[in-house]
Amino acid sequence: MSKSYTDKSLNSPENNSFESIPKPKRPYHRHNDAQKNIPVLSDKIKFRLEQIRFALETEKAQGIYVCYLPNIHYLTNFSGSSAHLFIMQDEIHFITDDRYEEQIKTELYPLPNLHTHITRDLWNYVLESKILQNIDTLAFEADRLSYFEAVETRNRLRPLEFKPTPSLVEPFMQSKSPEEIQNIRKACQISDAVFNQILNIIKPGMSEHDVAVEITYRGRLLGAEDDAFNIIVTSGERGALVHGAPTNKRIRKGDIVLMDYGFKVNGFCSDITRTICVGAKPTKYQQSIYKMLREAEVQAINSILPAVNGKYLDNIARKIIADAGLGDNFKHSLGHGIGLLEHEDPVITFRKDDQILPEDSVVAIEPGVYLPGKFGMRVEDDVHVTANGPEWLTNAPDELIWVE
Repeated sequence: MSKSYTDKSLNSPENNSFESIPKPKRPYHRHNDAQKNIPVLSDKIKFRLEQIRFALETEKAQGIYVCYLPNIHYLTNFSGSSAHLFIMQDEIHFITDDRYEEQIKTELYPLPNLHTHITRDLWNYVLESKILQNIDTLAFEADRLSYFEAVETRNRLRPLEFKPTPSLVEPFMQSKSPEEIQNIRKACQISDAVFNQILNIIKPGMSEHDVAVEITYRGRLLGAEDDAFNIIVTSGERGALVHGAPTNKRIRKGDIVLMDYGFKVNGFCSDITRTICVGAKPTKYQQSIYKMLREAEVQAINSILPAVNGKYLDNIARKIIADAGLGDNFKHSLGHGIGLLEHEDPVITFRKDDQILPEDSVVAIEPGVYLPGKFGMRVEDDVHVTANGPEWLTNAPDELIWVE
């Protein structure tokens, strides 16, 4: 399960080009009248809105106020930093400020009966414009709005009922549209390519921080718009820190190095972890642990199908690790969903019974073992949940590579 890695061809100019990775593009069609690019409204987005409206009927509410930006992005394609969304049964009101007045003309999905508004004074505008005049009960994201904001808003909207509905919107965001999956796939391709390049430059004497900087830089060269999260690079005994931030610690000969990173493409994330040995061949004990982790990961991923329970997948991997005598050293859940955020539902964990993986969700599977005073190992891959089984989106080398 280990091999020396000295192929320098991956550091060639060809490997640094954009040729092997398609440039990220949003799906657009041409609007003949306005001659502007408008994003395509897929069936998945329509389905999300249908499900939200059905849920509103169950809650006996005529509309919902959505304030959480990732949910607004999933429903409208808006990528800015300030927006509010009101979804009613027969219309949608999108409100932002004047910074985004031009942006939304070409960025928003062409949703049926969508009305856009520009203001910096949300609730005064809403009341004056009578957007809610036919609403008796307005639901809101109770898990996203602070208690103070909820009480203040309720008082301003009386006699309208401002009804808390936690987690009404998020469940319908888990299943991704084809365009969203393609963005994640491209982000994963960039992650794979960066790992291959890092193998050719990492060596004893580099600091963890040096490696993290190289990961970020090379991701940008390959088309990433941002890191998906704060990069984790740990080496040697620091590998026992599950989420250890990179430091100025120098990588020593024979160190196990763990790298957990991801990139964004059109706002959508990848999340990959690879573990390697630098400067010396890994010991038989290290090789045996890594082989066991890979077995746990592969068996869990091979069991992925739509509607599978996340706890079931966690148990598959956790049993393999526990049978190896290292159950207490696997300190976190097996995985999580990914999308606009690096951590989304469903959560793949032994702690919850209700986390079901829907078709077309994308999940990260990441078993790990952490040995205080020695080293840590984790392997993580991103997987598209399909009716035909798991589609691996990350395909970087996954054996315990050792770099001379």
